[in-house]
Amino acid sequence: MLPLVRRIIREPLWIIGALWPFVLLTPHLPGLPRPSINGLPWRQELVVSVLLSMTLGLLTWRTWMKRQAGRRTEHLKFLPLYTAAPFVLWVWFSASWATHPHAAVQMAFQWSAYIVFFALTSQAVARPKVFRSSLISLGTVICILCIACAIESWVGAPLTDGNSRSDLKPLFRGSGGFGEIMSVAACVFAALALYFKRPRYALMCGATATLAWLAVLQSLERAPFIGACAGMLLLLTGALIVPVCRPRRWVRLSLIVGAFASVTILQTVPLSFLQTASLSPTNKDTSTVARLREGFSSDANSHVRLLFWGVGLEMLRNHPLLGVGANNYEVAYAEARAQFSARHPDSPLVGLNDHLLAVYAHNEYVQMLAELGLIGFLFFVLFSLSLVMIFWRALRHPGKAVLALGGGGGMLAFAISSGASASSFRYFGGGLIFFFAAAIITHVATSTSRSDVQEPRGVFSENRYFRLAAAGCALALMLLMVYSTGAQAAGAILHGLARTSATPARAEQLYLTSLRWDQQTPSTHYSYGLWLYFNNRADEAVPHLRFATTHGYNSSTCYAYLAGSEVDAGDLAAAERTYAYAVEVYPRSVFLRARHAAALTKVGKTQEAEAELTAALAINERAARGWQQLINFGADAATHTARTDRSIAFPGELYPEECVQLTISEIERRSGIVPAAKHFSAFPRGR
Repeated sequence: MLPLVRRIIREPLWIIGALWPFVLLTPHLPGLPRPSINGLPWRQELVVSVLLSMTLGLLTWRTWMKRQAGRRTEHLKFLPLYTAAPFVLWVWFSASWATHPHAAVQMAFQWSAYIVFFALTSQAVARPKVFRSSLISLGTVICILCIACAIESWVGAPLTDGNSRSDLKPLFRGSGGFGEIMSVAACVFAALALYFKRPRYALMCGATATLAWLAVLQSLERAPFIGACAGMLLLLTGALIVPVCRPRRWVRLSLIVGAFASVTILQTVPLSFLQTASLSPTNKDTSTVARLREGFSSDANSHVRLLFWGVGLEMLRNHPLLGVGANNYEVAYAEARAQFSARHPDSPLVGLNDHLLAVYAHNEYVQMLAELGLIGFLFFVLFSLSLVMIFWRALRHPGKAVLALGGGGGMLAFAISSGASASSFRYFGGGLIFFFAAAIITHVATSTSRSDVQEPRGVFSENRYFRLAAAGCALALMLLMVYSTGAQAAGAILHGLARTSATPARAEQLYLTSLRWDQQTPSTHYSYGLWLYFNNRADEAVPHLRFATTHGYNSSTCYAYLAGSEVDAGDLAAAERTYAYAVEVYPRSVFLRARHAAALTKVGKTQEAEAELTAALAINERAARGWQQLINFGADAATHTARTDRSIAFPGELYPEECVQLTISEIERRSGIVPAAKHFSAFPRGR
């Protein structure tokens, strides 16, 4: 143990170089509660910020103790850092005009950690032993995730800690971020299989790349699959065309292509023992290729993506230069969707996804434009162009150009996948592997045929005092990130414990403690508001539910619970205003129009109520009459009426189901039929 500690003290980059890949496993570790799908992430961010703080702390101490100046470093190595700095600063500044500054600061911390990680791994890659440890750790983690994904796919047993998390998706298949990580890893390890001279190393890298390709096929994510195909095409094209990229042995390239083709055929052929357990009764796809064969015209998910992109462009239209603030897409979603609906009243997209939360725009570039405006997006484009320039220079390296091809293929796969993905840089693990690939390219571009085996130069600059200042500032920023993500972790864990607590007094105590740790998270406010509402404390629930709906929890179900708490609190006018705004956001929702008509009737606006009910009948007459019966007379009476009149929908035929349960629970609770806590299971879902 003591020699290991001494080695780390002598070379602090071992910390981040050898341990960062294990961060990819942290989201899949069981045991810790996950209270909602829409809370701010903290697991990977907390672990990375701790690793970066430890590395920077030791580097700062060694720079302080080392009196001589560092060697001169080629400035091209820092070009991506120079171009990334304005973008990161713009993300920080966006918190000043964002509706939810806490979410903007969260995104600013993430991008700051990305840049610090890139700066350190660019130096770690230059150390052969540290680079080798990174590859071993990354290969081990990729194999673990791929094998777990294959077991989940073929055996069909979701490996979830079901009592502590939302069981909306299995761990791997269909989960955001997994496919993108595997698409980058497939390209990087395929290039390493061509690069290494020793057959044993090449075989291990080739096997890892093949497993990663299998995981891409099993992930049920089409965008990462298309991106991985483009990345592998870049790698193969470069290996055939660029002289310095041609492999030492063509048999290796043939084996890689053959392995990828065999896995693709094996996964797509409908063999009985490879039948994949479906994610839901309506989703029986066995592979990503099977989903691609269906086409996009009949795919509901593709249509919802078009809706999200249209709403994001509506935000850009209203805030062209500054945007709505980093990580504030969900917060501004309701207002922008209302404007989109008013601008395109006849579009079929207007009637989609009203009962689900909008979890990101499913297009990183549209979301950047919406959140950071044209100015912020221009900064990102400049940063991207600097990486392209570094990649172009790396292709001229006489001995390591194939490594640059692998890193470039991985970055291309990530960039293409980001065009239709909700993850991209928003999922921290995907951003880490992207910047690791960028660090490989940067090292190749700034090294000559022999200089990479020498002791690398200064970490930040040849000037000792500048390096001290830069390392100290980065250390202070990462320590702040440790505190911020630590508070989010405490709040999220306490929130999850509160939801599973059997004692009301204990549950409320945990909710209040969670809010003291992280009082700006809308998920905790929403859960606590529902808890208060179902325990007949509607006047206390209203401010919490209102905070949640104005900070991202803005589905039709969320608005209905807010209006219900306002009714129980005796503020009928506020409930009517809530429904009126919700109808502007979701004008095709028959449920909301029927509820709004009932709310208008209660405040004495009968003419407006009749107009609202007429609008609901024009959308779907049978459903509108079914909702009218259910809202006014309850489930039993509505069922009896539907049996005698086929123009009225049964309660079981109404959509969405969550809103049916909501309406029934309200009537039963106000009638004293069942205890309120029986129905405390209504939490929003996201797409």
